[in-house]
Amino acid sequence: MKKITIYPLIGLLAFSFLILACQDEGIGNPGTETGEGTLLNLYAGIGVTSRVTELPNSDSINYGAPNDLENLGLYIYYKSDYDEDDLSQPYIRNMECRVEDGKVVPILADGESASNKDIYIYDNMTIVVFYPYNPDAPDFSKQIDEEQYPITRNDYSRQTYIPYRGDAEANPTNAYYIELVLYPKHTFKIEIILVSDVRADFNENNPDIKVLPNMDPVDNTDPTGGKREKWYDLIAIQPNTGGGSNVIRYTAYLWRVDDRNNMIYRNDVLFENGDFTLLASEDINIREQRVYRYGYNLSNGEIFIPTSSYLINDANSLQNFRGVDNTAYQVCDIDLSVLGGFTPLSLLDSRYDGGGHKITNLTINSSDTQVGLFSKVIGNSVLKDVNLIDPVINVNSTDTCYVGALCGQLNYRLTDADLQLIYNSITFPEELSEVVKEALLQDLLSSYLNSQAQMMGCRVENPTITVSSKTPRVGTVCGANGDLDGTNSFKGLIWDTYNLGGTLSVNAGNESANQDGRIGGFCGLNEFFIGRSYTTITADDITAQIPQQGSDENGNPITVYVDSYQGFANQGTLFTAGEGAGIPSAYAAAPDTNSGVNQLSDSWPPSGGWIKYTGIWPINTLGWTDYSSNSYWYSVGSPGTSYPILQWERR
Repeated sequence: MKKITIYPLIGLLAFSFLILACQDEGIGNPGTETGEGTLLNLYAGIGVTSRVTELPNSDSINYGAPNDLENLGLYIYYKSDYDEDDLSQPYIRNMECRVEDGKVVPILADGESASNKDIYIYDNMTIVVFYPYNPDAPDFSKQIDEEQYPITRNDYSRQTYIPYRGDAEANPTNAYYIELVLYPKHTFKIEIILVSDVRADFNENNPDIKVLPNMDPVDNTDPTGGKREKWYDLIAIQPNTGGGSNVIRYTAYLWRVDDRNNMIYRNDVLFENGDFTLLASEDINIREQRVYRYGYNLSNGEIFIPTSSYLINDANSLQNFRGVDNTAYQVCDIDLSVLGGFTPLSLLDSRYDGGGHKITNLTINSSDTQVGLFSKVIGNSVLKDVNLIDPVINVNSTDTCYVGALCGQLNYRLTDADLQLIYNSITFPEELSEVVKEALLQDLLSSYLNSQAQMMGCRVENPTITVSSKTPRVGTVCGANGDLDGTNSFKGLIWDTYNLGGTLSVNAGNESANQDGRIGGFCGLNEFFIGRSYTTITADDITAQIPQQGSDENGNPITVYVDSYQGFANQGTLFTAGEGAGIPSAYAAAPDTNSGVNQLSDSWPPSGGWIKYTGIWPINTLGWTDYSSNSYWYSVGSPGTSYPILQWERR
């Protein structure tokens, strides 16, 4: 039997509730104020769930699927009581409610007055809802009692009786719009992702595929004792349509098992398919409402940990990725030559994780003002672990343009088109007044208007970038980083990223267009922060000059051409060093006058205090990227022999 030990634990994705509310006491729906308080307008939503087939959306709450499970049980408590863990005197206890057009509406008994559908809030209250409604739910005295709604953990026949819960806080100033997002209780989700160049390797017709059998050891072939119809609940296949690999994903939804102390133990069988077995390499303390992902490439033996359920596996899936409030993980090398040409992507409050897998044969011919694999990365977006090989980018623009192999602009002031994308991604109930909708939009926009985008752990090799434009901002990696618009700051941070070689040619034959240009061997214009990064492009491979007044050997005036670039980046002035701006611990092969940039011929990254990570790889938590003190470097290289390489290059 072929056994593979993999490093378990993805990223952990927590399920949480969402409250959309404004605290301005002057905003509200006219006519809702009464002597009893403010009329509660409560809406239900379904976020990422652990039972996709059970509750795909809020409308399904009413439809009794599966097994006639339907409607919500609503509880409302005084917040002070709830905070003190006293649930013995609820304001409303287990009121059965439906969801109508997204709104939570109490169900009335025959002949009951329609006015009884109205719930008024006149104090600080805690709202809790459960799905499915259980008329026999016991009274609660403590918060721990909620675990018994609607069933206990000890009964999970075929795992369909999974309760959902959502909560929020309400008071008279925000009761006009409260949204509860229900999340599943007691369950966790396992995704096993296999990649192969040959689809037949998946053995997908095997009826006895098992995902974490130790968590549910009853064999499904037992006609009387089987707790699950299959060892896995969902199977999804993404065939390779060109330039990538085939992907198959097995998804299992499992209960926490108390008698196992909620653990996945080292050497537990994570996945069995015929003679192929994946084993856990670590003890993992599993938690409810979490997603655990594991990946293995059957063709090359690579172990990986996907950080998203949205998988990029070929040229088309990459080109079609829409990065608006979205995440994606690239599971294999991708060859873009099958597309003929590529339209740059964008990230708006999104994350793209390249997993260190190659992207080759990127070709872009454009007249746009933002150009790169990603034209723009804005809001609180993250671009990480992208491995871009031999990109060719040609830009011919009549306006100021921003060009980099990975990214044209890393965060900048939002345009009208960007704002429209945000507006289009939000849907509010029609009955809300325009005043309320506008207030909610402005509240949501605040996170975009003071944001911090990040790029980390990325690699660019041998880019060929040719630009013709006025006032160009051009770099091998990024055109420009960061922006400021009045009191709104758009910060960009670049960490642990490097470029190897390549050529830059900017306004060759039209050198006067470079007078206000910003060209850098790594980034054209850095307005915020770049740290622990380097570029090896040489002066001979950067063509970016400006004409100046000179004189010949006889003293006659002539036009001379001088280099107009920085070997690493041009440091802007929109943010100060005290605000975090600068280029510390950076290295370049071409001349650079910035104080934080060292020449590779004179020094080497260890002198700048670069950190090597010495633990296991893959790193098993999303939180790793949230701490700037963490380093992605696996090796800091050896002068004259090798350059520093990143963690994902060790595989």
